[in-house]
Amino acid sequence: MKAPPPPTTTSSMLMEVGRLIREDFRRRAEHLKLTQSQTLALAHLHKNPGISQVTLAERLEVHPVTITQLVDRLQRAGWVRREVHEDDRRAFRLYVTDKADPILEEVWKIAAQAREHALSGLSRTERDQLDSLLGRMKNNLVGAPTDRSE
Repeated sequence: MKAPPPPTTTSSMLMEVGRLIREDFRRRAEHLKLTQSQTLALAHLHKNPGISQVTLAERLEVHPVTITQLVDRLQRAGWVRREVHEDDRRAFRLYVTDKADPILEEVWKIAAQAREHALSGLSRTERDQLDSLLGRMKNNLVGAPTDRSE
């Protein structure tokens, strides 16, 4: 007899909700003709100007070669510029250009629509509580050592 599947856990629910939100955003943003990776990279660079390609690759959870190719495409489009890192001439700092502003404005608008859709039916109090709880979970995971004694 097969073992029954494990019950739905908080982490599996979070992963599924995240996937569904990304899918909703992707559908809403199809007209932009950007890949999800390109959209994420532009958004991340806008929020973190001057980060290195290595750091961007780590944060987007992609291989450094992949991020190089992605940044190459964004740079060719005129949306990103590379500057030589002042401490390491082999490394680059990345910045979004003014040419990317219109596309980012549309990305922010679509993100707000997708977020509102995902949160529809929740009161302001419930939304605040959800933000608080997720913030606490994030704080538990950011830089916190794992207790492997359990």
